Amino acid sequence: MSVLQIKLEEFEGPLDLLLKLIDKNKIDIYDIPISRLTDDYLYYIKHSNIIDMEEMSQFIVMATTLLEIKSKMLLPKEKDEETNEEIDPREELVKKLIEYKKYKMIAEKLYNTDIFTDKVIFKEPDIKAINSIKIKAEPTVEEILDGITLKDLYNAFEEVLKRKELKTDKIRSGFKSVTKALYNINDKINYIKDLIILNSRISFNKIFEESSSKAEVVVTFLAVLELIKTKDIKVIQQDIFDEIIITQGE
Repeated sequence: MSVLQIKLEEFEGPLDLLLKLIDKNKIDIYDIPISRLTDDYLYYIKHSNIIDMEEMSQFIVMATTLLEIKSKMLLPKEKDEETNEEIDPREELVKKLIEYKKYKMIAEKLYNTDIFTDKVIFKEPDIKAINSIKIKAEPTVEEILDGITLKDLYNAFEEVLKRKELKTDKIRSGFKSVTKALYNINDKINYIKDLIILNSRISFNKIFEESSSKAEVVVTFLAVLELIKTKDIKVIQQDIFDEIIITQGE
């Protein structure tokens, strides 16, 4: 049997050498002729100029593995106890080679990308454009609220509900009835906009004075939040515990 006559100058470890032998001989990695590959591998080690003992030991370990697989291929194949299928002695080696090949391809891609970027001149960042984008970015609700937090706003809403509860006739409210939903957010949004146009400045509590039920209070509060989000109104509180004031937004 003729042995491969080839000089491999660059390789990284035994797996790298095996892959190069497989590619050179156009071997199917899933059906390796282990006897031929072992002979080629041993031939290379014998004629290599590796001086470092630690490096050589890695190649010797792989050579031992190949010889062990080669000997097992000559014996009757073992069977898996669970599946009763024949165990291929080459299976573990094939898995390692495929995994190594994947990492090698990724490494080469990264290397080529690095070389490409070294030849590219990148434009310096446009500070004016970046600042312009920052200015145009949507502000958060906290940024829109001036001097207060969402928690403060919610606390004020709770206070409105408590006042509405105190005004409720407990006896009449005990009678159950089916009522049609008369309130919607869009109507309340227009109502609040009109109030702001007429008054320019209005207290948070004042907006809820005309609300006749809890349902209307809730819808009104949701309308306030929507107007804050769209920046149609601005909510201000000068100091802690001061009255919350609503003015026209942008």
